[in-house]
Amino acid sequence: MIDLDHVLDAINSVTQNLEKYVIGNHFTEQSSLTLADWATFLSFKEDKTLQSDIENYITKYRPELDIPSKQYVSSQRTYIKPVLFQDISKKYLELIDYKDDNQTFKTFKGFRLCAGDGSDFEIPDFPETRAEFNIKDTPKYRKPAMCKFSSVQDVLNGFILEGIVADYKAAELPLIHQHLQNVRNMINPLRTIWIFDRGYPAMELYARIIEMNSYFIVRLKKDTYIEERKNMTQEDSPISLNITKERLKKFHDPELKDIYSKKMDNRLANCHNNKQ
Repeated sequence: MIDLDHVLDAINSVTQNLEKYVIGNHFTEQSSLTLADWATFLSFKEDKTLQSDIENYITKYRPELDIPSKQYVSSQRTYIKPVLFQDISKKYLELIDYKDDNQTFKTFKGFRLCAGDGSDFEIPDFPETRAEFNIKDTPKYRKPAMCKFSSVQDVLNGFILEGIVADYKAAELPLIHQHLQNVRNMINPLRTIWIFDRGYPAMELYARIIEMNSYFIVRLKKDTYIEERKNMTQEDSPISLNITKERLKKFHDPELKDIYSKKMDNRLANCHNNKQ
């Protein structure tokens, strides 16, 4: 359940920093609608039509103002950097004490369940968006206007902890590593289980989560870790995944590579067979 008062507090707090979130000289004290107004409007608009949404907002919250045109609304929102809404979301989680253990949030046996995944999305097909997301045509083929959205979210409580919009060609694993780095101060890693699908079987990912003192579940393909699976005596018996030189070569983070080059003979993780 969203706490509206805390949402508004988060908006008012974050929008104080105009330089960080505004392109050009806009939303100053002389403006009829402040950055907080625009953030509130864009966060809660009903997505009917842009004109009806702005009419409803002005009528309800700023009745002393004339209703701006749809063209004005469209132009003004282009001056707002998307990171504003990411930071409002993070501030909101901070204000509701998301990191703390309390009875407000749902858990699974005392653990928060956080899942990570990425999907491709169609975006408006304009020259500006094609340039922004590095969409290049070939002589014979016009590529569709697409981007990739990657996120990590608390699946029991419905919170997106972080989202990244990237080029549609962006690999999912580097984005997940970035998420884990960015949200580590927002969570209690000892009470968090990370869940990933078949696109994320990577030793470096396991290593990062282990170094966070956190836990993970990854659904594996049938042809993953075949040699280790041969040592299983029953369907749900644990196996050890050892760091090898070949596996270490695939590490990209120099700090993690250094740590695990010294742990070549150590067990990295336990796996359980899952024949789904």
